[in-house]
Amino acid sequence: MKNTVKNATTISLSALLLLGSSLPIAAQPRPPRNPAPAPNQNRPRVPPPPPPGSLPSGNFGSFGAEAAYTLGAGDRVSLDIVGVPEFSKEYQVLVDGTLNLPIIRSVSIQGLTLQQAAEVITRRYEPFINVPVVTLTLILARPLNIGVAGEVTRPGSYKINPVREGTGGGVKFPTLMEMLQLAMGVTPAGDMRNVQIRRPRRGAPEQVVTVNLQDFLDTGNLRQDVTIRDGDTIFVPTASALNTQEVRERASANFSADITKPIGVVIVGEVNRPGPYTVFASDVRSSNQQTELSFVSIDQQQGAVVGLPTITRALKIAGGITTEADIRRVQIRRRVRGGEEQTIMVNLWDLLQKGDASQDILLQEGDSVIIPTAATVDLAEVSQVATSSFSPNAIAINIVGEVIRPGALQVRPNTSLHQALLTAGSFNQLRAKKDRVELLRLNPNGTVSRRTIEVDFAQGLNPNNNPTLRNNDVILVARSGYARVADNINSFLQPVVGVASGISSVANILSGFETTIRTFQRLFLGGDFERRNQLDQLRQQREDRREQREDRQLERERQAEDRELQRIDRQRAEEDRRLLLEDRQRQIELENQQLQIQQQQLQLQNQNQGGQQ
Repeated sequence: MKNTVKNATTISLSALLLLGSSLPIAAQPRPPRNPAPAPNQNRPRVPPPPPPGSLPSGNFGSFGAEAAYTLGAGDRVSLDIVGVPEFSKEYQVLVDGTLNLPIIRSVSIQGLTLQQAAEVITRRYEPFINVPVVTLTLILARPLNIGVAGEVTRPGSYKINPVREGTGGGVKFPTLMEMLQLAMGVTPAGDMRNVQIRRPRRGAPEQVVTVNLQDFLDTGNLRQDVTIRDGDTIFVPTASALNTQEVRERASANFSADITKPIGVVIVGEVNRPGPYTVFASDVRSSNQQTELSFVSIDQQQGAVVGLPTITRALKIAGGITTEADIRRVQIRRRVRGGEEQTIMVNLWDLLQKGDASQDILLQEGDSVIIPTAATVDLAEVSQVATSSFSPNAIAINIVGEVIRPGALQVRPNTSLHQALLTAGSFNQLRAKKDRVELLRLNPNGTVSRRTIEVDFAQGLNPNNNPTLRNNDVILVARSGYARVADNINSFLQPVVGVASGISSVANILSGFETTIRTFQRLFLGGDFERRNQLDQLRQQREDRREQREDRQLERERQAEDRELQRIDRQRAEEDRRLLLEDRQRQIELENQQLQIQQQQLQLQNQNQGGQQ
């Protein structure tokens, strides 16, 4: 019977309870002896826990079966020794990872599982209790200290309190995806296929496990959602190559970074408004003529186009690309974790021609977008690019001079010189110099280039006679020779009209002065008021006659000016008729020459036919 009791450590707790009636004193505590008796060498011993170095280590796809919970400072456990109720109660694991237990005092259980800790406590109580049966239960888990680093929005150290599920339920620990959510998600530059979990082990190197979260997104494999333990570090590395398709797929995952928040980027190069910008996930409001930079909220669905903060949206906000932009070599420079700079090449021409949506890269905080200048400009490509969504809706030009509607105009980016002149109503037929115009253009280096262009509406799009206009171009339409002569005559006559107006003004001033003197005499000098009134009436009559003479003189001068203007108009009309007659005469001469040439050709044909006969 004694040997049966000694071997009871290998049977279940229920079997021990059944044997309790036949062994009433087997589990009673012994009084402590000094020195402690040596353990019985013939009694079977509980096997010790495996050494720490025997735990698996290395880079595995998962932790295998869910690893057992390891105890540490702050845990609250319930110790139950069968038959010894005075020792069975709750204990707190101290800061040094030990339990302070009756009789045996300090027992180190730091980094041990519940089973391993129970075995250690069992061996410590064996000298004092016959066949101790120890059960250790976790009552309240300690707060977990977990580190999150790498390509996450908010890297740092997080303190998590495990949650007990329901009354009497188990303790729920956070998972990998929950921790990534707590860190505000993985950035677009993160490598989802190689997320690392680094777990420290007692007396052994830390265990590094690689988790493939992209496999979870593709197949829904929940085994990739590993449970996180105290002391774990989650590291999301930077992807060596950007897979835009995967970035778009995981943009809606709950453990990805929130793309609806504004991001700050810098756009330089061949755009109409280079500089720093804030890009939203909502598009800008656009019309056929202009782009309004007033953004709309994600929640405001009316009139808003909700999407991702891509490079094409950023270019739209920057006023669109210019006609000299090289859209085949667009660069995105991105500062990744660790201070290194990553350069991503984008070919927007493939996006337009092949529909390659992977070229519309998602931007992230701190990106720099560089639009280089093309070495050569293909006019056919310019027309195609001008209709794209990342080109400006309109450019501003200015037409000055002799056109029907001069001033500032909003035209399409691929507008030619001829189209701009027609938009302004074409030339003023009586005043414009219609054979050539001047084009003023502001260069990127701050200088202004000025060139004379021969106007021929029969010419197609070409850089010499019909170039494509750029933003802020100025077109000067000069006056004809006749218009300049007429303007000079008007300038000469203008001072004469001004002198006549000045004389009239002086007369009015003198009349007012005399009226003031007469009023002063009447009020303060006294005298024969009736005589004065008669004299005043006579003076007034003389003044009225003088004013009438001046008015008649002014009227004669105005009539003379009108006659001069009519004479100039008649001369201009006669000159126009003369020019028309000359044009008609030249046309008749050309027609006569053509008739003579035709007659000569007919004579030659008749002679040839006569010779052949």
